[in-house]
Amino acid sequence: MAIIPYELNGQTCYLIRYKAESRIRHGLKVQRQKKLGVATLKEAQVEHNQLKREVKQELIEKERSQLSWKHLLSQWFEKDVMECHHPTSTKVDNYNTLLRHTKEWMETPVDRLNSMSVQIIFNDMKKLGLSYGRMKSVKGAINVVFDWGALNRLIPATVLSPARGVKIPKSGSKDKPVLNRGEMRFFLSKARELDHEYYPVWAMAFETGCRSGELWALNWTDVDFERRVISINKSYNSRIKKIKSTKTGEPRKVPISPGLEALLKELKLKTASTGFVLPRINSWKRGEAAEITRNFCRLIGIREIHFHATRSCFAVMCLETGKGITSTMKLGGWKEIKSFQHYVRLSATEIDGLTDNFNILPEAKEGRILELRAIAADDEAKIAVST
Repeated sequence: MAIIPYELNGQTCYLIRYKAESRIRHGLKVQRQKKLGVATLKEAQVEHNQLKREVKQELIEKERSQLSWKHLLSQWFEKDVMECHHPTSTKVDNYNTLLRHTKEWMETPVDRLNSMSVQIIFNDMKKLGLSYGRMKSVKGAINVVFDWGALNRLIPATVLSPARGVKIPKSGSKDKPVLNRGEMRFFLSKARELDHEYYPVWAMAFETGCRSGELWALNWTDVDFERRVISINKSYNSRIKKIKSTKTGEPRKVPISPGLEALLKELKLKTASTGFVLPRINSWKRGEAAEITRNFCRLIGIREIHFHATRSCFAVMCLETGKGITSTMKLGGWKEIKSFQHYVRLSATEIDGLTDNFNILPEAKEGRILELRAIAADDEAKIAVST
């Protein structure tokens, strides 16, 4: 409180002064003073309180009008993410995503960002071949930061998120490859034949449908050989480097097949002393399993998949071997039927046999088939002789 008395013509006068500094904008401050002339101390205190309110309001208006995207984003990260006792990986991911895709915004005042600013980002992302889902994540993250800013009075309620109402450009739907059972057997047999260090990891992934973090966190205490089940109750988060709950927050159990039981017994001889079921592979912990899986597919000459696609393979295999949607979702820890419909479409179980009763093509003649086979064999023999 700055209430300074002074003498003027033998009478007591007061000078009042107040300064407020911004906590969110370095160097931004508002300072005002006022001479009251002849007054009592009580009158000076009343005037000082009024000046204080005016200065604070002026500072708020300046912060709102000058607040850049960089400062809003950093404030959201510091206050809403890092000061939280259990920062979620989703929020950390959102922050890193926004840092990467909104570089051009950093010095722009938030009230000058508009739908065109967002559309430019989406167009750039599309040129890079990034997915609709990635763009959707960016849009959602922008909305979250602006909503937080309005709730905490860093920006006026009239300044809305520039991402609201912006349509995300859609590209043609591309299904990521999924290995069939024959390809999975070939993949695993080659991995074992080559004594690849990821063989037990891939085998567990295909057999259980577990996520990478769930497999990393799997302890021998989670394996019940007597009941023939594995308890999936935790997951390793590589971003915050901690063991946490599963992605859905709910534990589940996966049955142990005869083949998996043999693998587990073999693994226990090697890893029992560590307490963990699977070997501690450094590249896996560094998050390189996806690239290593793709490289192995190239090496053995099959369709390329990344590590997380082993879950897709598991889901499709369950559906194509007669497991119901509910049972498969329970086994793999899928919570939303909407997201699981993708695997139903990949499995083609809904269309299996639908055209079997058409009967519009003439029957193939056995003699004609044998004749065509003979012609093909004769052509192959001629080619072999000529070469």
